[in-house]
Amino acid sequence: MKIGIYSIAYMGVWYKGAAMDLKEFIRFAKKDGWEGVELDTKRPHAAPMDLSADRRKELRDLAGELGMPISAVSPNCDLSSPVPEHREAMICYVRECIKLTRDLGSPICKIFAAWKGVATRDGLGSYDYTKADPYPDWEADRWGFVRESLAELGKCAADQGVLLALQNHGPVIRNYKDVLAFIGEVGSPALKACMDIPMEDKPDSPERARAIVSESGPLLVHSHFGGEFRRNQKGEVELNWDHGVAYAEYVEALVKAGYQGFINWEYCHPAMADGKRQGIEHVHAQAALAREFMKGLRARA
Repeated sequence: MKIGIYSIAYMGVWYKGAAMDLKEFIRFAKKDGWEGVELDTKRPHAAPMDLSADRRKELRDLAGELGMPISAVSPNCDLSSPVPEHREAMICYVRECIKLTRDLGSPICKIFAAWKGVATRDGLGSYDYTKADPYPDWEADRWGFVRESLAELGKCAADQGVLLALQNHGPVIRNYKDVLAFIGEVGSPALKACMDIPMEDKPDSPERARAIVSESGPLLVHSHFGGEFRRNQKGEVELNWDHGVAYAEYVEALVKAGYQGFINWEYCHPAMADGKRQGIEHVHAQAALAREFMKGLRARA
């Protein structure tokens, strides 16, 4: 199992201050002790419409020179809209992200079934403006829209030699079982799973953590972890959330199963302390703690 970092943490959305340039981010990740990077496909990072063939080669070459694999390329997509124009635009977007994944030498394009999005005001992101379900009367239909879109995108991914990794993230998807159901219904060899335990309804359940790994089996090719961290009185790094997450049992199950993929840290919420939005140094501190936390779990497993 390898431990990486997702560029969404350094896009300048969650903290006060500018985004890291992609090359700067890859160099930072290497210097900071991560084992790979995951690139988000929104501006100002790896938006496919902004990356020329030369720019893609530069990023791929830099990652190769530094020994920093680009473990995944990650579009923020909603394949569930009942509005055909919206859904078809998203299919086009993911197709371009699949080609970008190939060009960057990454094996995985990590996708959502439905992503509500993040609204930004004065350069800072918030979920407050997008948390309401825009299609409350379309639940059954949205499953079908996602299934049809995944079938189409699975063919594209197979043609490009790329794997799609569907994340257990709402809406539409409720838990890891829904991810596995989609994979079964679509039946594409290019469609696999990305699991993120905090997205489950029982994130602190050791039984749920082990079941995710055992029931996913070889379909599980990518994973995420998140959260804020702190150092306790013993000097150990621990999760600084109101609820626990069964990360220790999850990592133990992954290692026992021989999982060879990445588990990548994502920081995807406002950087706050004392009721105020923080700067990039807050994210740096959290990144260091997250890396130490996950490496410790892997070592113990």
